[in-house]
Amino acid sequence: MPGLQPDHVQKIHELIHAKQIIQAIQLYREVTGVSLAEAKESVEEMARDEAGKPPSGVRDYDDPVMESKIKSLLAKGKKIDAVKIYREEYGIGLKQAKDAVDRIEASMPRDSATAMPYESAIGRDPFAEDDGTNRGRLVLLAVALIIALCGAGGFILILLSNP
Repeated sequence: MPGLQPDHVQKIHELIHAKQIIQAIQLYREVTGVSLAEAKESVEEMARDEAGKPPSGVRDYDDPVMESKIKSLLAKGKKIDAVKIYREEYGIGLKQAKDAVDRIEASMPRDSATAMPYESAIGRDPFAEDDGTNRGRLVLLAVALIIALCGAGGFILILLSNP
């Protein structure tokens, strides 16, 4: 954030929490010198990021791994599990946890075909449960290789024993 000092960021977050978005945009614009549209977009992004975090009295630090796990569960349609994990992690009530998970879900992009939230990611889901299919394929390949080597060894022994 160009030109923003920590005290400016704190003041902007205070304005966001107080639902004074226009004042937060004005402050952001004054401090950074960016256009109104850029200031609005930046403050709205700050508000979206803030909405997905646990209540300030509960958290000592941000936990991006926990947030990713929550988003992964939401993308799979497992909202109840997401609320349960959030609640256990932060030691808060059911309603607070559900509200926080709802805010995280609202900040996620939606698939236009299904209207389901999804988490954009590169590669496979790190929180996906391993069903053992890759391990099974590896074992099958190893067994096939051993059988092929035994067959080749037996064929060579037959050739060497017949002069």
